[in-house]
Amino acid sequence: MLPGEDRTVGDGLFVDLVPASCWFTNVRSCVAPGDWERLRRPVLGRTGYRCEACGRGEDRHPDIGRWLEVHERWTYDEASGVQTLRRLVCLCSDCHLVTHFGYATVQGRDDEALAHLCTVNTWTREQALAHIADAARVWEQRSTRTWKLDLGILTDAGITVGRPPSPQQRAQIADKTLGRDTTAPTTASSPSVPQQRDAAPRPARAAGKKRLTVEQQAAVEAFTAGYDLTIQAGAGAGKTSTLRALAATTTGRGLYLAFNKSIATEAGRSFPPSVQAVTSHSLAYAAIGHRYQARLAAPRIPSIELAPRLGIDAPLLFGERRVTPAGQCAAAQKTVLNFCHSADDTITRRHVPHLPGMPDRRSHRIFAGIVVDYARRIWNDLQHPGDPGSAGGFPFGHDHYFKMWALTEPSLDCEFLLLDEAQDTNPALEKIFCDQRDHAQLVMVGDSAQAIYGWRGARDVMTDFDGVGLTLSRSFRFGSAIAEEANHWLPYTGQTLRLTGNPDLASTTGPLDEHGGGGGVPDAVLCRTNGGAMGEIMALLAAGRRVALCGGGGPLRSLALAARDLQAGRPTQHHELQLFTSWDRVRDYADHDPAGQDLKPLVDIIDRCDVPAVLATLDELSAENDAEVVVSTAHKAKGREWPVVRIADDFPTPPTRPDPTATGEKIVEIDPDYARLAYVAVTRAQHHLDPGSLDWIHHPPGHPRTRTEPVDRDTSDRGVSGAVHRHQTHGRNHRDHRDRDPVQELQHDRDPQRIGEILASHRACTATRHSTDPDVPAAARRWARVVTGLASRW
Repeated sequence: MLPGEDRTVGDGLFVDLVPASCWFTNVRSCVAPGDWERLRRPVLGRTGYRCEACGRGEDRHPDIGRWLEVHERWTYDEASGVQTLRRLVCLCSDCHLVTHFGYATVQGRDDEALAHLCTVNTWTREQALAHIADAARVWEQRSTRTWKLDLGILTDAGITVGRPPSPQQRAQIADKTLGRDTTAPTTASSPSVPQQRDAAPRPARAAGKKRLTVEQQAAVEAFTAGYDLTIQAGAGAGKTSTLRALAATTTGRGLYLAFNKSIATEAGRSFPPSVQAVTSHSLAYAAIGHRYQARLAAPRIPSIELAPRLGIDAPLLFGERRVTPAGQCAAAQKTVLNFCHSADDTITRRHVPHLPGMPDRRSHRIFAGIVVDYARRIWNDLQHPGDPGSAGGFPFGHDHYFKMWALTEPSLDCEFLLLDEAQDTNPALEKIFCDQRDHAQLVMVGDSAQAIYGWRGARDVMTDFDGVGLTLSRSFRFGSAIAEEANHWLPYTGQTLRLTGNPDLASTTGPLDEHGGGGGVPDAVLCRTNGGAMGEIMALLAAGRRVALCGGGGPLRSLALAARDLQAGRPTQHHELQLFTSWDRVRDYADHDPAGQDLKPLVDIIDRCDVPAVLATLDELSAENDAEVVVSTAHKAKGREWPVVRIADDFPTPPTRPDPTATGEKIVEIDPDYARLAYVAVTRAQHHLDPGSLDWIHHPPGHPRTRTEPVDRDTSDRGVSGAVHRHQTHGRNHRDHRDRDPVQELQHDRDPQRIGEILASHRACTATRHSTDPDVPAAARRWARVVTGLASRW
C-alpha cells in the first residue's frame, strides 16, 4: 500500500470519466517505465490477481480475452482546481472498459460495456443509463476548467515523478493529441527505430471510400452474383476490407466468425450494423457453455489420479511396450479431444491416438478397443454441468462445450456467413459452417500457407470447399522486397499463391547490424520456440534494452513460483497445479498427458534456465507499449505486424541427403510445416526484415524440395461435397443493384460471359509463378474444377 493511499476511495464498478482537459496525461506518462512496472505488479498481487470490481481473474483463452489492468482513482477539489491521485485499483479489462465509458462509445463497444455494468451491479438497463447520464453531467462540468495534477502518494513512496504539465499545457496536450489522431499519422523517430522506418512511412488513408483492387472487385462481383466463395488471402492482402466490401453490398443479416475474441472485437467496429462479429466458441458458450462455468474453473488433475476413476488399475503390455494406467487415461482424454475436433457424432476407435512404439497395427486395434470405452465414459461424465467434484470430475475445457453445441446441429440466424482464418478450422466447425448452406451464402477466407495450428486439431478446409476460388495476392503491409522474401517460402507450403508488394511502401531486407540494412534495433524478434524467446530476452536485457514478451510473462511467472514450491517439497497455491505433489509429477504431466501439452514449453524453460534465472528475467520485462523490442514466437506473432522485424537464430537449416535422381548431388527436404511457419514469420515485417536464421533459403546447402506428405484418403471429416454452389439471392437486397430492373438483374447474375470476365480478371491480376516454384499441377486441376462447376450451372 502506497503512503497516503486511501483504499476506501472508489470501490465498486462505476463510470469514472476523466475531464477532457486532463486527457493524455496520467501516472503512466509521468513516471519511468520501470517505476510503472514496480507500481503495477504489487497492485495486481495484493488483490490475489482478481478484479476489485467483479472478482474475476484473467482468462487468456482467445475466445475470452480478459486481462488485469491498473486504473487510477482521482478526487477533484473544485475550490483549488487540483486533481489528486488517491488510489490505484486492479480492474479486469471488461470493468476497465465500463469505467472509461466514453472510450467504449468511441470504439463502438458501448452496448458491451453497458451489459457488463448491469451484470456486475445487478442493475436494470434503465438504472445503468441513469448512472451514465449522471456521470456525463459531472464530466461536462469538470471539463470546462483546467486542473493541476497532484501525485503526492507517489513521491512520498520515493518514486521519481517527472514534472507534471501545467494546467494550460495539459489542455494543449489533449488538443494536440486529438488533432493528430484526426489527421494523417506521423512517424515518430526513436533511437531504437532504424532510419528506414522514417524514410518510408505508411501512407495516410485517403478520405472517403477506399478503392478496391481488381481482385477485390472480382470477389464482390462473385458475391453479388450469389456464389459461395473461398478466398485465399495472402499476408496483409486486405482480407478484412474485402469482407467489409462484400457485406456493404447487402442489407441482409450477416455473421462474421472470427478466429479469436480480439479479432472479432476489432472487426465489429468496422462492419455494418447488419453484420454480427463473433467467435464460434462465444456462440457455443452462450448456447451451452455457460452451464459448465464451475467445471471450466476447476484445477488441473493429473492422469495418474484420474485413472482409478475409470477403473484402470493395471498396465497393458504390447510386446515391449508398456502402457501404464496413467498412460491409458491420458490416451482416453486425447481420444475425447480428437472426437471434439472431428465432425463425427460418436466416439469410435478412429479417434484413439497412435502411441509411439506400438509393435503393429493389431496391437493398436486391441489398444483402441480398450481405450475407446474409457473415452466414452469420460464424455458421459463431461456432460454433467454440476460441481466439478461430482461424478468422475474429469477436466472440462472449451472444446468440450463447443462439441456439445456442434452436436445440436445449430442453425445460425443469418443470410450470409463469413468464416475468417479458414485455414485453421477444425472439422467440427467446418460442418457447422457448411450446414448453413441451405439458407445462407457461404464465404470462407484465409491463407492456406499460414495453416500452422494442425498440432491442436485444426485442418485447412479451404482446399476442399466447393465454392468459386479467388485470391488476394497484393499485400498492403509491405513492399516488394519483403513480398519476394515470402515468395521464397510459398512454393514449399504447397500453395500456388504468390505475393506482390505494396508499390507505395519501400521495404528492405538484410542483417540488422551496424553495417547492414536498417541500421538499428528491431521492433520485434520472432523465434521458433519458447526457449529461443527466453534466450533472446536475456540477451537483449543484457544489452540494456527495454523488452516485452508477446502475451506477457504472467503465466511463466506463476508457473515458476509454483515450480519453486514443488521443487522444495512444499504444496503450491497455483490454481492449476495445486493438486500436484512434486515438480516431477508436473514434468511427467506435461510430457505425456494430452491435457498438459500447453505447459510443456514453459516447463522446459524452467528446467533449462532454473527458477531464479527465470524470475529475474521476468522482473525486467516491460509492457509492450513501453518496450523497445517485443520478443515473440512465430505462432503468437500470427496476425501481428511491426515496422522492423528480426528472425531469431533458432530456425535450423534442414539436413541434406543424397539426391536419388542425380549422383553426387545433395537435396534439402523442406517440411511444409516448417515452410508455413517461416512464411508467417517473414511476413510480419512492414519496412525492414532481417531474415536471421531463415536466410539459408537464399543459399541452400542442397537443391531444396518439398518433403512429400502421405495423402489422407479418409474423407469422413469432409464437411462439403458436390459442385460449385450458387446461393439463390431471392429476398436479398444488394445495394449495388437496388434500382436495376428485376429481369435485367436476373440476366446479369446468370450471364456466363460476365462470370467469365470475373474469373479472367482474377487470373490476370494474380501474381506470376515464382522462379523457384516446383511443379504445381494442382493449380490447373483447381481451375478446371471451378470453371467446370460454373459451366454446369448454365
